[in-house]
Amino acid sequence: MDLRKLTFFHAVVTSGSFKRAAERSNVSPPALTKGIQSLEQELGVSLFDRRRGEPRLTSAGRALLDRARRILDEADEIRADMQRERGLETGELRIGCGPIVMHSIMGRALAKFSIQHPGIRVKVTSGNWENLTRRLQDYLLDLVVADIGDAGIRKEFHVTGVATEPLVWVAATSHPLATKRKILFKDLEPFPLAIPTAPTHMIRHLEEQVDFPMAAQLAQPNIQCDNYAALISAVRRSQCLTALPTSLARQPVDRGELCALDVVDWSLNSRAGIITLAKRAPSVARDAMEKSILEASGDIAEDDLQPG
Repeated sequence: MDLRKLTFFHAVVTSGSFKRAAERSNVSPPALTKGIQSLEQELGVSLFDRRRGEPRLTSAGRALLDRARRILDEADEIRADMQRERGLETGELRIGCGPIVMHSIMGRALAKFSIQHPGIRVKVTSGNWENLTRRLQDYLLDLVVADIGDAGIRKEFHVTGVATEPLVWVAATSHPLATKRKILFKDLEPFPLAIPTAPTHMIRHLEEQVDFPMAAQLAQPNIQCDNYAALISAVRRSQCLTALPTSLARQPVDRGELCALDVVDWSLNSRAGIITLAKRAPSVARDAMEKSILEASGDIAEDDLQPG
């Protein structure tokens, strides 16, 4: 049986359409459709019901899905073993990255990894932890670096924590709060928020604070965007507020583009981690990338301790 056809089959299931599956698989839609049809002819069954728009698995398709995942996972493990033999000279690593990590740790980690292992191709996908962990479970990613969410209490995941950093509220230098000292958290309430998808632990933290109604606003902010560059640009040009990790806030604040707000009753750190599937054997490339991420995280923690 051709593994490529099984990969096409799995891509259609996880993406929900032949077109998206073809894009993911880097082939034309006709080539992917031909591969699926060839697999159906080889097995003597129909795998998808194509009569209702988006393809739906038939009973035979459902029976094949779990076995196809095991076969593809075993193939990945074989590739990982061969990667060990090649000494990380070639290969591909697929990483999912949350917004905080994407704009703080990941650049340094990718630089370290590229210098040490230039033959490994790295593909990075951004998103929030919920979407990324779903892709991890579908074997579309090798690891996720993002807010931990509830992954730490789910047995299907293994989580390695990375160094945390304080989250600081920032505003435009022309903002009404920019010149105030010792701001209270409730003083932020009248202003619009521009933040990424708020991690669950942040919402819970705010809900536990007495007389503070902003938890709902964080869950449904005025602007919700998982790209910090866009958020910073919006904050610079408006009265929106956002909370940035210290390493990300430092440059725009030092350049005078934003000001850090002195919120005296606010104390919350980022809580990121490296998330992998507990039952999936690691490749040498994945282990090497985890090492680079942890080293980059440590470098940022040291920078945060530096004066000024």
